[in-house]
Amino acid sequence: MALSKKQEVEELADSLGKSADAAHARILSGLDKGEIKPTQAQSLFQDEVTLRIRANALYLEAVKLTVQGLDLEQEGLVKLVDKATAQIKKIKKIEAFIDLVADLIVLAAAAYAAKPEPILAACKEVKQDVEALMEA
Repeated sequence: MALSKKQEVEELADSLGKSADAAHARILSGLDKGEIKPTQAQSLFQDEVTLRIRANALYLEAVKLTVQGLDLEQEGLVKLVDKATAQIKKIKKIEAFIDLVADLIVLAAAAYAAKPEPILAACKEVKQDVEALMEA
């Protein structure tokens, strides 16, 4: 079961941190290419920081945030976040980028709440985003 051990919560935090790194790089790339306006970038950088804060909170509270009864495999959860990170790195449409990062923030918040249902719902959203990006 995913997130049932301290190490698993930390592993998710690691993956979310990598997503924040990818988001930062994509924002900078978008600014350089003129795909993102400076006013948009400010909001996107705030989302990146929010994702980092959520990931760091998972590290700090990993012992308390283990989740019981989550019908999801740890490997699948981390692979999903890693796929999202890969899509962040090559995403073309800024709207899709914003949606994916927002859904990752929701996933991080749901993990922090340690409630199975919101985690599953957030995973579903991230998965839909990733699948749509892979088809595009």
